[in-house]
Amino acid sequence: MNPTALIVEDEPLLRAELRDKLADLWPELTLVGEAADGVEALRMLHALQPDVLFLDIQMPGIDGIEVARQAPPSSQIVFVTAFGSHALQAFDAGAVDYLVKPITMARLAATVNRLRTRSAARRPVPVPEAPQTPRHIKWIKASLGDTVRLIMVDDVVLFQADGKCTRVVSGAGEALIRTPLKTLIEQLDPQQFTQIHRSTIVNLREIDRIERQGAAMLLHLRGRRETYPVSEAFARQFRQM
Repeated sequence: MNPTALIVEDEPLLRAELRDKLADLWPELTLVGEAADGVEALRMLHALQPDVLFLDIQMPGIDGIEVARQAPPSSQIVFVTAFGSHALQAFDAGAVDYLVKPITMARLAATVNRLRTRSAARRPVPVPEAPQTPRHIKWIKASLGDTVRLIMVDDVVLFQADGKCTRVVSGAGEALIRTPLKTLIEQLDPQQFTQIHRSTIVNLREIDRIERQGAAMLLHLRGRRETYPVSEAFARQFRQM
């Protein structure tokens, strides 16, 4: 059964643009409806129960944040907005992703891939007798003065211990968080991140090559001049490479 989607956007041209891009990037997605305001969106949401909701924030009637809070739990929510200032509210309301207009094909493609992966992984789950294991984190909040920056975990190149803080290095730059590496490694997806040293966690997708110098190993990451030592305690995972 093909996944279904509802687009909620008060600007007809922007609705059409998003519809066309989704048709190119996700041909098997069935668009079951379009809404131009929050009231209409809620009516269509509960009637159609779409798998994915592409949702603007500032709309007539009821805003997108409130629509998201009342959306069925089965609907994955992607905010599509001209404003970056509502990101924290959006993720608190259960958003899977947050797109800032104008949307590029590359950025929308990344969102589509994330939605496809999440949809494929969804299975009926019986009510557990004990609390479920927390999901791997997808976003990190880094404080910069009075500003909170949201960093997508997929974009992180590496984490490094920095005194009592942890340095987060991504394609967009660097930031400091207070979460220690020991806690982070338990929250990260082990299929994507691995610890190579007591002070370093790397994104496996960013590894370019491993250089052996006698018994020592040095890790090279794509686009970075620095090399990163692999300590003996973590070297076994690379010996067969």
